[in-house]
This record gives sequence, structure tokens and C-alpha cells, in this order.
Amino acid sequence: MTQESSAKVSFIMVVFLGLLTAITPLATDLYLPALPIMPGELNTTASNIQMTIGVMTFGVALGQLFGGPISDTMGRKMPLVIGNLLCVISSIICAYAPSIEILLLGRFLQGLTGSVGVVIAKAIARDFASGQELTKLFALLMMVNGLAPVLAPLVGGQLLLFTTWRVIFVILAVFSAILLLGSLLFRESLPKEKRVTGGLATATKNYLTLIKDKRFLGQSLIQFFAFGAFFAYISGSSFVYQNIFQLSAQEFSYLFGINSCGIILASAISGRVSNVVTSRQLLTFSLWELTIGSLLFLVAMIFEWPLIPVTTILFFTACTVSLFGSASFSMAMTNYGKMAGSASAILGFASMFAAGIVSPIVGLGGEHTGIPMGITMLVCAALSLLCLYGLVEKE
Repeated sequence: MTQESSAKVSFIMVVFLGLLTAITPLATDLYLPALPIMPGELNTTASNIQMTIGVMTFGVALGQLFGGPISDTMGRKMPLVIGNLLCVISSIICAYAPSIEILLLGRFLQGLTGSVGVVIAKAIARDFASGQELTKLFALLMMVNGLAPVLAPLVGGQLLLFTTWRVIFVILAVFSAILLLGSLLFRESLPKEKRVTGGLATATKNYLTLIKDKRFLGQSLIQFFAFGAFFAYISGSSFVYQNIFQLSAQEFSYLFGINSCGIILASAISGRVSNVVTSRQLLTFSLWELTIGSLLFLVAMIFEWPLIPVTTILFFTACTVSLFGSASFSMAMTNYGKMAGSASAILGFASMFAAGIVSPIVGLGGEHTGIPMGITMLVCAALSLLCLYGLVEKE
């Protein structure tokens, strides 16, 4: 990172931005250990429970489309404050939901409001850095962000020993309240003279400009399909480990936490090698790893491989998210400093919209098979490779 950008981005700021982007994995991973027991408690199906992940990510996707342009126009601070306040309220709705319908509504609102922090955090990063420096900064954010899926299932699994899944959403409300306090203390990073004017009309124009760029469109589709594969793993892993391999909620949380440690390690490595390896090389490697890992997992499910090889495959497959996430995002954002909010919004929409689609698909085969999860992962991973070679030009 350059001296200028290093001076601007303090350690506290990196942590704050990482926590803002962590609301999505926290709101998902914290209650993953409870998914297999929730159908009975709410008198519904496994597919409907998995849809609570999908509907939240739909909310995240839609919220980013509005949050990004609004932050380009109004600045970063005010939308952050409003978004985190509403996220506190939506988390409380989830905690006291009496039925699956109310829970789905609360989850959608949680994603919609929490997405504001996700998209603005990435726009703030672009306010401070660009190019390889931006890749490094995103890698740091992924490391902070990666702590969420490590700690969340462990905390969630332990909470289930003495309380219900509802307390998990109370904890999410508290977390959002902490982010609200941080937003109030945050100093604006986008001065008035650099803000976009024109409101919705300008936002629409920016979106059209971005989509017409072949390379940006390619990166957006890579985000869509690659994160689709990753969220297929997120949605289905608890059922694979707990229903197929008969692990307890606590044992699953330990394995999920180990995989998440791999994500943090991969983030650290990508940050270290960013000076000698290009973002495109990192992206190409990670997408091939994702595709091969997805294929091996599908084979493992078809031929009923034992726990250890399946766990090993998922470990290396899950690690790729920090690699393709930071590399693709950095490549796409570099040329769009003045439209950072809009660019971040489209990329975030692509990744979260895919998650909303694949989450219920993974559960269509029932609670005791991992084959739909494997097929979904492989199809999404293969399509991300096609987008890389078909739309993204070589640097």
C-alpha cells in the first residue's frame, strides 16, 4: 500500500470496515448449527428453513443497489447510521418471530438494512486506495471478515446447549447496535466536492455505464456464479455434516470453524503475494480450485466417501472465497473511483442474488443427501470459469 493510503487507513478503520462487511456471514453462520432443528420447532420443511438464508441474501442484494448510489450522493456516514439502526430493529423481529412467514420477513429486512454497511464499507475502501493497494486492503478486510465464520458457528453451537436459536438474533441485534455506535463516530470519507449529483437518474446512468463495460460485466458474473457455489456450501454443509455424518451441532461448528480458519489463512496469503502475483493470476487459480473441489465433493457424495476426505475437500474449496472475492472485486473496482458506490453495489448484488437463488435449491433433495449441493456447486463454479475466459480480457 502506498504511504498515502497507509496513513489514511488506520488499524481501527480496517477493523470497523471488516465488521461492517461481517454482518452477512454473522447473520448466516451464527445460526447454521440450528438449521436442522428449526423445521420441527417452526413446523415447516428443511427447504423453507434454508430459504431463511436465501431471503436474507436477496435483501442484501437489493439493498446494495440502493445503498451504493445513495452513499455516492449523500456521503458514507448518514446511510451507515440509518442502515445499522434499522438492522437492529429487523434482528429483533427475527428473534420474536412466531412463524416461518414472520421469520422470512424479518430475515429479508435484516439483509436489506445490513447490506448498507456491506456496500459502503467497500466504497470507503475505494475512497482510500486503488489497484494493487486496493487488493491488499480488501485482503485485510477479508481477514477481519473471516473471523465471523470462525467464531459464529462455535458461539451458535454452544448457545444451543442451554438456549434456543432466538437468542442468536438478539446477539445480532446487539452487534448491529455496536456498528451503529461506530457509524456515529465515523468521520466522513467522501467530501462533498467528490459526491455524485443527480440522484436516481445518475445512479441508473452509472449502472448502465458499468454493465456496458465487458470486463466489469464479466467480473460481476464471476461474483454471481462463484459466490453461488460458495453459498451452496454454506446452505448445505450443516445438513451434510449433521444428517449424513451424524455429527452434533457442536461438532459441526468446530469443523465449520476450521474451514473458516482456512479462509483467513488464504486471505493472509493473497495479501502477501499481491506484490508478485497479479490479481488475474490469483483469480484464475482460485476459480480452478473452486471448480475442481466442487467436482470432487460431488463424486464424494455420489460414492458415499467417509468424513475425513469430504472435510478435506470442503476445506480447500471454501478457502477460495477469500481469493476470488478480493481479486475479482479489486479488478472490477480499479477503474471506477467516482462510481465506487455503484460499482460496489452491482458486484455485491451479483454475489448475494446468487446466494438467494442457490440456498433453497440445495435443500430440494431432502435433508439426507448432499448430491444437490454438489451439483449446484459444480455448475456455478464451471460457469464462473466460462465468464473468466469468455468476458474478462487479459490484463
